[in-house]
Amino acid sequence: MLELRAATFRYPVSRPRRFRPWATAPGPGIRGIDLSLSSGTILGLVGPNGAGKSTLMQVMASILPLEDGSLSVEGATAIEDCRATIGYMPERVTWNGPGTAQQAIERLCIMRDIPKENGHDLLDLVGLGNRVLDDLSTFSQGMKQRLSLAAALLGNPKILLLDEPLNGLDPVAQGAFRTLLRQLAEKGSSVVISSHTLSDLERLADEFVLMHHGRIVANGPLLEIERNLGLRATLEIAGLGIPPTSFGEDIEAKEIPLHEGEEWAYHLHLAKGEWTTQRRSELGPEMTFTRLQPVQAGLETVISAATGLDIEDAGFTILSEADSDA
Repeated sequence: MLELRAATFRYPVSRPRRFRPWATAPGPGIRGIDLSLSSGTILGLVGPNGAGKSTLMQVMASILPLEDGSLSVEGATAIEDCRATIGYMPERVTWNGPGTAQQAIERLCIMRDIPKENGHDLLDLVGLGNRVLDDLSTFSQGMKQRLSLAAALLGNPKILLLDEPLNGLDPVAQGAFRTLLRQLAEKGSSVVISSHTLSDLERLADEFVLMHHGRIVANGPLLEIERNLGLRATLEIAGLGIPPTSFGEDIEAKEIPLHEGEEWAYHLHLAKGEWTTQRRSELGPEMTFTRLQPVQAGLETVISAATGLDIEDAGFTILSEADSDA
């Protein structure tokens, strides 16, 4: 649906010279980006602070012009044609001044020649149906996020670009938002979502793009990225009876916390290869297992492996699923 080839955009930064005090030079941005979006896919865009995620989104939305490379959306390359099929939600939109949510969305409908009724339906969809006549000055950050999402959905875009869309949303609204995105993807939309909360992305995204210093350093399904980075395949096992004493020379075993009723539990790390069905069956037919399942390394480990940064230094928030639902 969307293709970027060798896409480069760098912000100009001041480099004054003696006889050219206004001179600039290329600064940070994105460089040499190759990326393809497929219909029906939710893509998670991750990277440390300053990696170029927001810049990449603005390039895909045709807000920032390419310095080099190309952008096409469903085969179209003209800026207006590209913009027509894309809905973009910036990280933060300032909805201030006099007026209501209904008036704000109606103005956008008029500007884009879209029936006002469509905008009203979208306000209901994002959960603002009972606040459409309230002044924007009374809106919380979460309500403003919902209004921004409604604006991004105007015109039924085939591609949605969402920059930190869950900021300010309460847990109930986050759950509804995740359900909405999955429904849109199932109908063929392509969704790109950037978030610094890793638990959100792990539950939402089908594939991931990892950025660092303005470049893509890894992309694809999470398990594929893990293997490309050389992260070992891990199997979680637990059971009853006498604990195993050995698993083989190419397997590293590490004890993990027990669940109720279990007598032993381990993470088994393969030196190389995958935990195939055959490899799992070789662990011991005499064992009584209560757990036997592959374990993904997760975004936290993947980001640290790809960038060399501790996850806290990269500016991410790490929440367990229980924390994010609290």
